[in-house]
Amino acid sequence: MTLIELLVAISVVTLLVGVLLPALGQARRAAHSLVGGSRQRQIVLAVSLYATDHEGRYPQSVATAAMLGRTWRWQEPRMLKACQPRAAGYRCSVACYLRAYLPKAATLSCPSSPRPYPYLEDAWRAGEQWDNPDTSFTDDSVLGSYCLYWNYMGHLSEQERPFYGPQADFGRPGCSRLLISDYLGFNHWRSPDAFGSCEPLAGAEVTVETHEATSYWFRSSPGQPDRTRVRLKLQAGFVDGHVEAYRAGETAVLEVAEALDGTTPALSGFGLGAGQFYIPQKAAASRP
Repeated sequence: MTLIELLVAISVVTLLVGVLLPALGQARRAAHSLVGGSRQRQIVLAVSLYATDHEGRYPQSVATAAMLGRTWRWQEPRMLKACQPRAAGYRCSVACYLRAYLPKAATLSCPSSPRPYPYLEDAWRAGEQWDNPDTSFTDDSVLGSYCLYWNYMGHLSEQERPFYGPQADFGRPGCSRLLISDYLGFNHWRSPDAFGSCEPLAGAEVTVETHEATSYWFRSSPGQPDRTRVRLKLQAGFVDGHVEAYRAGETAVLEVAEALDGTTPALSGFGLGAGQFYIPQKAAASRP
């Protein structure tokens, strides 16, 4: 092969790579979207089957923490296992409610996340007895990549009112119909002044994994956040069993509640708190 022929061959290969790589990236994102939608549908089905076996009532939320001087407080909705039950008669692990309907813990992990939580299967099997071998604590918590909203209460900051997650499959006045969504938020203490998501943001970095929490994508955005400029396709599952796609600009702002009834938001910002969570606008609509 002559030098000219070699250069031509290199040029052709370079051209093909330039054409194929974006297509491969799009194909991978599409595959992840299909898998993610399937996983959310499986979780919605598991919650529905639980309700069928429990007089129509959904599992209790485990996104709580016991407190000194008061009974308990809300935590962020990605909680898969809390350190302790909020009160007698409650469980502190999603596995205690759903393991019989959802045997594989991988279903609870967004396929687009940078990395799955390394002990997810172990924590799922152990349930409330989970003891992370990398810590000296015996009551470890676990944060996942999806937001779980059944029996959850938060604060809708733009509407200045509580958010009530679905409590039963027969519906209750004032409750949202949102059961699960991809995580998209802003100003989490692990990524201050940045958008964070289980879906890959353009130009994003990866948060440092902790003993209790999976890593996620984040992109700095100093100043007032403008989610309408975030080019991201997300998915959410609802009580009727369907999973639908939505954009970052089609969302409402949800914050962790300080008051147990969701009437006030918890302190967040300055490197503290869980920040904002963006849920589909239709999920925040007031229901009679």
